[in-house]
Amino acid sequence: MTEPRLGIIILAAGEARRFGACKQLALFHTKPLLQHVIDAALPLRPTRLVVMTGKYHEAIAAAKDEGVVTGAELIYNPDWSSGMSSSIRLGCELLSDDCDQLLVLLADQVLVSTSELETLIAQTVDGSSACAGFSGTVGPPAVFSRAWYPDLLTLNAENGAKKLLTDPAKQVTIVPMKSAGRDIDSKDDLERLSDVSSYIFGN
Repeated sequence: MTEPRLGIIILAAGEARRFGACKQLALFHTKPLLQHVIDAALPLRPTRLVVMTGKYHEAIAAAKDEGVVTGAELIYNPDWSSGMSSSIRLGCELLSDDCDQLLVLLADQVLVSTSELETLIAQTVDGSSACAGFSGTVGPPAVFSRAWYPDLLTLNAENGAKKLLTDPAKQVTIVPMKSAGRDIDSKDDLERLSDVSSYIFGN
């Protein structure tokens, strides 16, 4: 049986208002947050790996040109200010022909490991989906099979991916993943996370 072609969409279009700067490029153990997420995703051997940019597209593009960010295509979402749904929708639209399933990640999910992503993907069979469960809720990382593409292409601010993942009519496997729930909304969050995660990165 042919292995499904995997597309990976990393959401990095937001303004990060509480962070007060381009959070996606903030350093975490010597690498930008975004690069940590790309590095966790690359061993999955995706057919395509794209970073959806928005507010800070020019800064992220410059970092890519300088070799600070590597391993991913950049796609600018002109509708970024309307929320994550627009980036997922655009990513699905552009990757749907090349990929049989889509993995959606956030640019600041730096503690999510490759093995956790592999476990998540392994749960998707027969047109099902899988997502992370943490802190009493669900969310990215999430994997959507091709059967879900029509739903992804209709996402909007009122009817986002979370509503889709919690629809009782849908077949969704929830995989417990504490690492997915570590938000980095502010510089203080990043500093605290750097302190508690030193044992993982060794510095």
